[in-house]
Amino acid sequence: MADSSIAITAGSGTNVDTYTVPSGDHRQVVIAGDHGAYAGHAATFRIPGRAGTAGQKLFSIHNATGSSIVVEVHKIVVDLVQTVIKAVTVLPPVIRLWKVTVLPSNGTACTKVSEDSSSTATSSSVTVLQDASADGTSSGTALTATLPAGTIVGEEFAPRLITAAGYEMFDRTEFMSDELESIVLRPLEGLVVFADYVLATQNPVTDMWLVGCRWEEYTP
Repeated sequence: MADSSIAITAGSGTNVDTYTVPSGDHRQVVIAGDHGAYAGHAATFRIPGRAGTAGQKLFSIHNATGSSIVVEVHKIVVDLVQTVIKAVTVLPPVIRLWKVTVLPSNGTACTKVSEDSSSTATSSSVTVLQDASADGTSSGTALTATLPAGTIVGEEFAPRLITAAGYEMFDRTEFMSDELESIVLRPLEGLVVFADYVLATQNPVTDMWLVGCRWEEYTP
């Protein structure tokens, strides 16, 4: 049966989405987790590691100061593949999801992909950045972000290749993997995926990272 609506009294009258069953009755339509605005995805290029001692900002999403919308981040996933063996005595980087306030800079913009091309357009207040300009090519200037002390949302050790025997497991890290879990970004708030390490051997340029993100934008 076709979707329809019924009028309710709310000031001058407001429609409620309904579904008409074969008997002719109307049943209200409820769409969980959908605010009726923009819902989008972004995925990075293949990001080479940066062999340094201060870690690497891999990805960021940020809602600008003065923004008229809020951003609800539902999921961030991180994956890593390695072709160079690391000694068992060398710790892998810690993948940390960091909540920030200062707008990240440099890096390369990610392409925003709408879940529904007929929905409201994404807001220009939402900036999504990565640390690669193409697959396997680092951004000309590394993605930079100010990480406030202690504002870590979640963390997990990256996998590590100790020997070349066997196969690369499907070992991606997921933040907000529960459908009921999300992080709301008010104006001047953002999230940064940070590979935290202090030795160049922990994240050589032969390591390759991938990051994906899903979020919604709506008027609070």
